Amino acid sequence: MKHLYLFVYLILSIILFSCASGQGEVRLEGTSIDFGNPQSTKFSDIATGFSFVKLESSDASLFGDIDQIEIFNERIYILDSYNTHSLLVFSLDGDFITKLEAKGNGPGEFIDPYSFKIDPMGYLYVLDRISSRLLKYELNNLDFVEMITLPFPSPLSFSMLNSKDLFAYYYPIRKNSDLGRRQIVIADKTGGIIKTLYEGDESGKILHGNPDNMYSYGDTLRFYPYFTNLVYNLGKDSLSVCYDLSWGKLEMPDKDLFQKAENSNQIMKEILMEENDWIRLLYVYELDDVLLTKYYIKRDFYLSGWNKRTHKAFNVKAENIIDDSGIGAPFPLPIGVYGQQLIGTINPYEINREKVQNKKLLSLLNNLTEENNPLLVFYKIR
Repeated sequence: MKHLYLFVYLILSIILFSCASGQGEVRLEGTSIDFGNPQSTKFSDIATGFSFVKLESSDASLFGDIDQIEIFNERIYILDSYNTHSLLVFSLDGDFITKLEAKGNGPGEFIDPYSFKIDPMGYLYVLDRISSRLLKYELNNLDFVEMITLPFPSPLSFSMLNSKDLFAYYYPIRKNSDLGRRQIVIADKTGGIIKTLYEGDESGKILHGNPDNMYSYGDTLRFYPYFTNLVYNLGKDSLSVCYDLSWGKLEMPDKDLFQKAENSNQIMKEILMEENDWIRLLYVYELDDVLLTKYYIKRDFYLSGWNKRTHKAFNVKAENIIDDSGIGAPFPLPIGVYGQQLIGTINPYEINREKVQNKKLLSLLNNLTEENNPLLVFYKIR
């Protein structure tokens, strides 16, 4: 009998150790939100309090697209990954201050900035997937501090945890990887692995999604995997489902599609060209009162939102949002969060000046050309 007890104890110990060192605790309770089927709506039904910032457009400050935007200590940080390969810094009034540019492989240098994060202590972290580097800079002067060692090459996204010097990385599923199907790695700044979490399915092989799919909300870190409708709370040791999202009759791609496809190109061809209207490239923005999602179907953007207090929801194709606010341009879809406001953009070439009635916007149109940087738009969701 004594040997039986020892055997049972040994088996339980092995099971517990496997959970602690692998998938970890995953709690599946979460708030279910159905945004409903897409409907036409007006600017004023969705948003209020529009204000604008005209970004300086000098030779040094011009950029192509805003791939990521953060505002910290009254400075605007803009990442243009694919055009100028730089991170630009502006004041809240739109004045250009400085920038980090792609240079090479030397200390503090990068080739292609993929995403970035700012921690509360005033440090900037830039991820360069091409050279598998995570670089740390002083925020006030952009001086290089150190290179953070990645636990595995080329994560799809990253963030810092509240715990000191701990980082969370989201990886694709790769053949013959030591991670197997686990996609979240918690590691220290030397690359030492603390924990692995989240066992993905076949869709985890596809490199198509938001490179900033981890976001801080209060004291929590949240993330949403590519091609899924779940938003998770992510801790040092565990995952828990926070939101279970749906969009009426619209759906994420069929899981069978990922099993039969051999590569990302096959998947994207089917999603973009075939008859199914599948959701792809999801972005999530969370405020105290509102959860907002932006997503693609084929090549069209959609916007959906849910009021946490009233539980009212909306879902609309972006081009079907009717301008009744006198902006004279398409609805400024969110690209970031600032306090309890959303940040969007309007490109100068999108503005029909004859339809602009908003006095704040009219005052900024003088000397604005189609070659200028986009205007930032700040607004609140109703």
